[in-house]
Amino acid sequence: MTRKHLGCALSCLFLVACSDEDEDVVSEPEALSEENGVTNMELIARGQYLAQNVTGCSDCHTPRGPMGVLLMDQYLGGVDCWVRLDDGACLPTRNLTNHETGLMNRTDEEIKRMIRDGIRPAASGDEPLFPQMPYYTFHNLTERDLDSIVAYLRTVPGVDHAVPRRSPEFDPPQAATPLDLNAVPQPPEGSAERDAAVRGRYLAAEIGACIICHSPRDLASPTVLDYTTFFTGNEVFDVGLPVMSRAGNITSDTETGIGDWALEDIVTVLKEGKDKTGNGICPPMFGLFAGMTDQDAHDVAAYIQSLAPLPGLAEDQCVFPPM
Repeated sequence: MTRKHLGCALSCLFLVACSDEDEDVVSEPEALSEENGVTNMELIARGQYLAQNVTGCSDCHTPRGPMGVLLMDQYLGGVDCWVRLDDGACLPTRNLTNHETGLMNRTDEEIKRMIRDGIRPAASGDEPLFPQMPYYTFHNLTERDLDSIVAYLRTVPGVDHAVPRRSPEFDPPQAATPLDLNAVPQPPEGSAERDAAVRGRYLAAEIGACIICHSPRDLASPTVLDYTTFFTGNEVFDVGLPVMSRAGNITSDTETGIGDWALEDIVTVLKEGKDKTGNGICPPMFGLFAGMTDQDAHDVAAYIQSLAPLPGLAEDQCVFPPM
């Protein structure tokens, strides 16, 4: 089985309905409205920021060229075969652009339900999305952030790309269970950076790509994520490089994790895609969080640094660009 970025989306991301073409049900999109003193432009800006720098939408929903480079002329236009099984069965990622082959004919509520609950409308009735799309994590988006992402997706230039329906092997019997926030590690009480870490928890663990890509997953399990091994790595990504990229252990374990990294080292890997030795981190991590604000990068780093040590499952041998 070849697995492409069986994690993100980072995540996306994320965001956004990893599944099928919607050729069978057409709905009228809703107009944006101002409420609670938040303008449409503010919503769109927030949604763009989240989609591009937190949820990792583009990583899963934009085709890649040589060396894993995103093809920006097809930005969020969907991928025909994001996951390919040995028998040729494919799981696509859907077109998220403002085109009739994308989300143009979906209502805001339908888009939000796909993102948050993993349910899409179809002629035969509601269908669950395959949990490659991390809706079980995006379920924890605040209502404003969810509205912001939808508002942003309405502005994405249309890409004419009718994504094929997923293979039957990827038809799940039901939607995955939303991530239980009570199971997600909390920053220790009294720690020096606790306020920052609490803010970072929302970005990295409650809605972000960190917990999705860096936690072992069982896509057949109702919860998808293994609640006992959060952030210990081992997810594999095929992004068109000579070697497979693998998500590392980002807990504070000193042998298999990043327990000897300073907070500034974690910020550097987020913003610059380089590890503490100066080596580039392979896609999808490379460049994914480059646009994150300094404050958010600091907060995410503070949360990651607060994680208790857990042994990792594998070591990433991928260096970018390849030697």
